[in-house]
Amino acid sequence: MEIIFYREIFGTNIRYIKTMYKLLIQKIIRIINLILFKKELPTKISIYFHDISNKEINELEKIIIYFLNLGFKFVTMNNFQKKIFSDEKLFAITFDDGFSSWTKTLDLFKKYDVKATYYLNTIQFTDDEMTKFLQDIRCTNPDFIIKEEEVQELINSDHEIGSHTHSHKTLSKISLDDLKTEIETNLQILSKFNVEISNFAIPYGMRRLINKEQIAYLLEVFDSISFGEPGMLFNHEKQKIQRYPWRIEKTFQYNLNNISTNTSLFNKVTKRSGLG
Repeated sequence: MEIIFYREIFGTNIRYIKTMYKLLIQKIIRIINLILFKKELPTKISIYFHDISNKEINELEKIIIYFLNLGFKFVTMNNFQKKIFSDEKLFAITFDDGFSSWTKTLDLFKKYDVKATYYLNTIQFTDDEMTKFLQDIRCTNPDFIIKEEEVQELINSDHEIGSHTHSHKTLSKISLDDLKTEIETNLQILSKFNVEISNFAIPYGMRRLINKEQIAYLLEVFDSISFGEPGMLFNHEKQKIQRYPWRIEKTFQYNLNNISTNTSLFNKVTKRSGLG
């Protein structure tokens, strides 16, 4: 019994040491990237959220006030993409998956004349099994998923609806034909809202989770596809939009530093952002 006990203690300590070592390395890499690649804020900034809590509503208001004071205009992804190479300071707030909490943003956005984009999955509007979908988007209760009438509220407030696949599968794990089915199903269901779906956001956001063949297909269907990794906001292309995953658990300055840092070279070599 004593041997088993000491093995458990030893194993726990080793795991703790490994975790702390990993966090230390990540912190060092982040500091190096900030020193080498931090710049002035880009003139085209796009960020994204998922489910929205009251804390995030407060954070959103801070973001809006801060960037309005810097001369940014808050626009839908449709307008953002069309003016991606203009001299205007543009800011796109976007949301992924499909949560009822999104309607909490409407009063705030109306107050500051902000237009946003909501990238929707559509499995929740069918009788398909949702267990895997809920796990993938880290939703603990199906009642938290957006309803059709709530989507209509977003549309009635002149916000944009985008595509996010039907069931939020990891694209690198499915075939091109399966991706086509995901997109066709998603667009067919979204057609009931009578709005144009021009833009697409990749589930999980990371470039390493989608292949070139899939990207080529998506660019035939949509005006733009959005990725979602830190350190890439200086690298927009006409149809390939970079978004930053705003981290509510971090400080405002932490997020500003990430937005201002161009780690595309580090990302190209390592397939990681280098910003933690």
